[in-house]
Amino acid sequence: MSPQLRGDDPRPVLVGGGSGRLGRLVVAGLLAQGVRVRVLSRQSTLAAHLAQAGVELSQGELAEPGTLQRALSGVRAAFLLSPISPDLAQHQGHFVQAARQAGVPRLIKLSGSAWTLSPAGRTWSGDAHRQVEQALGDSGLPHAVLRPNAWAQVVLAPLAAALRAGDVLGGGFGPAQVSYIDIRDIADVAVHTLLSPGPLPAMPLELTGPEALSHAELAQRLSALAGRPIRWQASAPAPAPDHPSYLQQVHAQFHHWISTGVAAPVTDTVAQTLGRPARRLDGPDGFLRELLVN
Repeated sequence: MSPQLRGDDPRPVLVGGGSGRLGRLVVAGLLAQGVRVRVLSRQSTLAAHLAQAGVELSQGELAEPGTLQRALSGVRAAFLLSPISPDLAQHQGHFVQAARQAGVPRLIKLSGSAWTLSPAGRTWSGDAHRQVEQALGDSGLPHAVLRPNAWAQVVLAPLAAALRAGDVLGGGFGPAQVSYIDIRDIADVAVHTLLSPGPLPAMPLELTGPEALSHAELAQRLSALAGRPIRWQASAPAPAPDHPSYLQQVHAQFHHWISTGVAAPVTDTVAQTLGRPARRLDGPDGFLRELLVN
């Protein structure tokens, strides 16, 4: 973490979604900087492990605006993160409005991948995130927006089961490459942006890994790490359910567009922000090594 970060401000940083996969990493990163952390939690029992680590819990939820003011009161910064849902724009809008009323000095929003937001109408989740980004811009709040590309630990997690079953990987996005980003890099950028004493970036930070790889190339990297041949075999996607849920439809949109190559571009934003390269999937602590031992 950058030595420029400061943890000597006694005010807490509020983390929305602090009990989730990414939120837990952001909380841990803040605690490592000596920062007071407050987590917005729907059910305090779900975040009991955070309380044991010295995290302050504020019970509330984005669907109930009246519970947000207390959570945002007196914070030095706030991190806005919530799962994809049909109500994302409305719920995160509640958070933005409450943050404006509380006079939050710095708000960092975790948004969607750049390719989901533009052009308009491409994905439902991207349209919702764009609406929240617009609300943030209209609010006058000092803020920054993080737009991470496909999360390696989420998109590639099914490969672990394939490797346990044999040495053939299925699924994927055809020949399309993806610049997967390690979720730890997303968390590190979030912590840096929350705590950095410098000015907030004026433009959204588009976060990717250091290279783009297809599933066939991922199999080659895994082969080199494992010391045995692992290959990728193209397979037809699973048939769509008769009555897909909202989340299933959003994921189908993601799969369609990623298969066209829109998630392949690489940025150097992680390196520019943190002063170190983004994690490689096959690096010393890369996610591909985790897949081989899971």
